[in-house]
Amino acid sequence: MRETVLKWGSQSTTWLYLLLAYPVIDFVMRKILPIPVVSSFWDEALLIILLVFTFGAFLQTNRTMPGIKHLLSAFFVLGLALTVTDMTNWQASVEGFRSVYQYLIAFLMGFYLLKSVEDLDKLLKGLVLIGFVAGAYGVLQVVVGVKTPEAWVQEGEAITTRAFSFVTSPNVLGSYMALIVPVAAGLFMKAPKAIEKWLWAAITLTSLLALLLTGSRGAWFALAFAIFVCCYIWKKRIAGYLVLAGIIGVVALFFVPESVPMVGTVKNRIFTLFTSDYFYASSQGGRVERWGKAYDQMRVEPLFGAGLGHHGGAVAARRFGTTYTDSYFFKSLAEYGLIGTIMLVGLILSMLRYSARAVSKMHGSPHFFPVLGVLGGLVAVAAHNFAENIFEVPFMALYFWLFGGFLCALFADQTQSKRW
Repeated sequence: MRETVLKWGSQSTTWLYLLLAYPVIDFVMRKILPIPVVSSFWDEALLIILLVFTFGAFLQTNRTMPGIKHLLSAFFVLGLALTVTDMTNWQASVEGFRSVYQYLIAFLMGFYLLKSVEDLDKLLKGLVLIGFVAGAYGVLQVVVGVKTPEAWVQEGEAITTRAFSFVTSPNVLGSYMALIVPVAAGLFMKAPKAIEKWLWAAITLTSLLALLLTGSRGAWFALAFAIFVCCYIWKKRIAGYLVLAGIIGVVALFFVPESVPMVGTVKNRIFTLFTSDYFYASSQGGRVERWGKAYDQMRVEPLFGAGLGHHGGAVAARRFGTTYTDSYFFKSLAEYGLIGTIMLVGLILSMLRYSARAVSKMHGSPHFFPVLGVLGGLVAVAAHNFAENIFEVPFMALYFWLFGGFLCALFADQTQSKRW
């Protein structure tokens, strides 16, 4: 028994699986079996262990990081510079730095700890199964009528119950499911046996249902965009048909009575966006007003912003009493200024670009659809950050950078194998 435990503990994959189970472990540690100190710092301890494995892998591997390393290094340097230049509010600055870069190091973990595409396939199955648990829990909440906190239900809308599972809020669950659905669908496409296809199909549909039940419009639109990107990489002709089907679907949805179960609720949730009442409410304490405040804050310090942890996020809310910006990119605009925001967006786009190139080179491979699903999930999460502070949620930020690192590792391996 002792030898088995030591064997598992000496493998980085064991700790990666624990990281994939982050939302479940965190929920249990904080809500069900709270242990003093351990409940608050278990995730930091896990990241330190993985960082040790990452350093060891870095010393042993011949895998070379592509050009993204320059932007990544510059972004780290900028973060450190912004932290040390505001010593008046050093606690907020340090917390703000930690809230970004503690999770960004997951990219390095993904890049150096991935051993093969076969290992990635196993990790994807772990990711999807954990996501299925969260999605099924959210669906069950709606079925049994768990009361949704009033802050998540907008006055005047038909929807009164939203799935939120054990992951903070409906919008976070929506983003989580937008990450899981494409990956599960990819595993369905790859599965060679009928029973496996049924399993992954059931998981995909359950996760999609959970996404719909969150009522998160941002997550819906983000997933729709991600599906288009995936289809475009797979077959451009299918992407064209998808756009046509989407247009027809929106037109048809307009004529669906709101009394129709589920579909009517989705219609109400979407078309409410285009009403004058919604825009007025959003301008008076909603997203539009918060985005405007973030923009105004950027105008005060256009190049380098107000400083990390100073506006629009959890740290700023605790330290300065500011409200959430409801857009990670607008939050970054206020805190980083133009230079830092451009670097952040550039870093994300660069990672997605290398990931897309890695996926494109796998056309015809049995692993093509799962990795395409990962790319789709990453695109969905990145897009959702335009309307939510998704990167403020630890496990979502970790997933994003970790799997981005995995795909960039595949690209590096493909490039180096050609050289040899």
